[in-house]
Formats: sequence, structure tokens, C-alpha cells
Amino acid sequence: MHSTVLCFTPNLHCNKKTRKNENYSSIKISAPSFLLGFTTQTFSKTKNTNIMNSTKNETIGLLVIMKAKPGKEQDVKNFLLGGLALVNQEPQTVSWFAFQIDSKTFGIYDTFEVEEGRQAHLTGEVAKALLANAGDLLEDFDPSTDIQPTDVLASNHKSGLQNNGLLVIMKSKEAKTADVENFLNVGKQLVSDEPKTLSWYAIKIDATTYAIFDTFADDSGRDAHLTGKVAAALMENAPVLLEGFQATAIQKIDIIASK
Repeated sequence: MHSTVLCFTPNLHCNKKTRKNENYSSIKISAPSFLLGFTTQTFSKTKNTNIMNSTKNETIGLLVIMKAKPGKEQDVKNFLLGGLALVNQEPQTVSWFAFQIDSKTFGIYDTFEVEEGRQAHLTGEVAKALLANAGDLLEDFDPSTDIQPTDVLASNHKSGLQNNGLLVIMKSKEAKTADVENFLNVGKQLVSDEPKTLSWYAIKIDATTYAIFDTFADDSGRDAHLTGKVAAALMENAPVLLEGFQATAIQKIDIIASK
């Protein structure tokens, strides 16, 4: 089977169907208390996961979800592995995670201190390569909707190798956004007591859509978190705070690479 050749070098032609590089610079963020009740390298086939730096000051981010075309799953994974070397050259990209949700679904989550850093990333080599290869690799990828600017509401970090994770996307009931944000800020304090939860982000995607993204070294850390206080509080308070939330919204992910 012919294998897609992926391109991370701006002047290198990737393949006959390579789309013209586009500019992401126009993508920008649009811009009561709640008490919890508790009753330029070649692609490596080897996971490349860094040790997290515990000193971060992240305020904004990007969340990208993408689905591989049939037969292109390994190419997408290799693409994400290859992006790590380039992101490591972006001093204003504070964190960068490439992850896999299921056999066909992949994602990128990254964070920045200031808008300048986010815009530099959106006009950088990883974003250009994503656009150039999306037509060959991804199903119905639309950068205007699939690249989502986010605000980082809270984060908590510990040092360690990051291999597994969770992504939880949730929609607040219309009058409950302040309560959801208070809930997430309380969650930051709770995960401080979880030694195996290495990174934990509370994210705001739009006026009523929120997410939690967290990482662990192994299944034991993830399982401990899933049976811990944050998860228990989420399930307890979801009927009051969230629209149609189900346990299936808690998605287990594999971390492919991270900065």
C-alpha cells in the first residue's frame, strides 16, 4: 500500500495532493458561588513523552480533534509524533499534547501564556503541515470549527512521564456557567492531593462548553483519579450543572507525544 509522505519543511513538496498552506492568524478567541457536596526529525515509531515541567503559567490554549481517513490511522499518528520536534522549537508554546481517543480519532491540546504565543503557533510549521496534509489524512477536517481556541481556567502540574489521559467535554446549563467554573476551580485543589495525576486542566471552549484534560503515567493513576473526589463530585453534580451529561463523556486517551 502506498504510504503518504508527510511534510514538516515549508519548501518541501509532500505529495501530489498537498494543499496550499493557509494562514491561521485570523483565529482568535471570541471572547454566584457553588459549594461541592461530597456524601525536523524523521518520524519515530516510538512514543516520545517528555517529563512535565511543574512551573507553568498557562492562560489560553487550543483543542483540535481530528478523525483519520480509513487506512490513514498510522500516518496520522506518525504525523503527530513528527510534530513534537517542531513544537519543541516554539518557545511560547508552553505545553503540547498529541493524543489518541480511539482507533480513528486523534487530538492536539496545547497551551500558551499570551495570545502572541498562540498566534505564533497557529502560523507555525505544525499548523501549516496540518493544513497541507489534512486533505489526504483526515475526514471532513474544517480548521474553522475543528481548531478550537480555549481559555485555561485552572491547571495543576506534577513532574512525571505522561502516557495516559482523560478528556471530558461538557456543556453547562445556561444559568449554571458560574457554578461550573467554581466547580472546576475547586477541582484544581482536589487534584493537588492526587500524586498520580500529573497534569490537570480545566478549559473553557465557548460560552457554555467546558472540558477537563488530564494525564497520568499509567492506568493505575488514571483509575485512582476516576475513583477519586473530582470524578465523584462531577457525577454527583452533573444533573444540576450540565446539559445531558453521561459517563460516556469521560473519554480515555493515550498520550502519543508531549512537550
